[in-house]
Amino acid sequence: MDTSEADPEPRVESAARRTGRPFDRSSDASILASTLDLLAERDYERLTVDEVAARTGKAKTTLYRRWATKEDLVLAAIRAAGRPPEVDDLPDLGSLRSDLLAVVDSPWLGDPERRMAIFAGLASATRSSERMAAVIRSEVTDPYVEVYRRLLQRALHRGEISAAVAASIPVLSEVIPAMSTHRLSVDRASVNRDFFVSVIDDVLLPALRGADT
Repeated sequence: MDTSEADPEPRVESAARRTGRPFDRSSDASILASTLDLLAERDYERLTVDEVAARTGKAKTTLYRRWATKEDLVLAAIRAAGRPPEVDDLPDLGSLRSDLLAVVDSPWLGDPERRMAIFAGLASATRSSERMAAVIRSEVTDPYVEVYRRLLQRALHRGEISAAVAASIPVLSEVIPAMSTHRLSVDRASVNRDFFVSVIDDVLLPALRGADT
């Protein structure tokens, strides 16, 4: 009697094994929002993926399967927040000062206090990561500069500011973002609504009026 064993059947890997388990993205929004919450509480360097996992009730390995590094996670959170809404819906309250303050008081990222706290948490990251700095510039700083440029241009067309300032609008539109970025790198606690009101009333608007003298 032939006692030789028959060749075993060929093993067929399942599609899931070949391609890997698909990511469950249903919790992405809450994870990214919690990441921003934590950034509002502490600097980027002090933020850990463990904390995000604990706050969202997810395993750390789950987060790392979705975002390979802390930087990837934070960058995803920044991108998920989108651009300042004023980019697409420019405030129009009848005066340049009112429109500028409307940008300051925007509900983007929750409210002005949370937004400033998040930006403060990210300030140190821009110094240590070129990749982070580039994304913050493209997703936050440049859109704000564009909003202020359009507000100044509209004020020029309305006759609120002199035609003599027209050539300076590109530079003046960077004043508020530049001053806030600098202040965040020095003293995050001092960047609040009063700071922005002071920049508008004591720096930007006088600079615009100075062009008439």
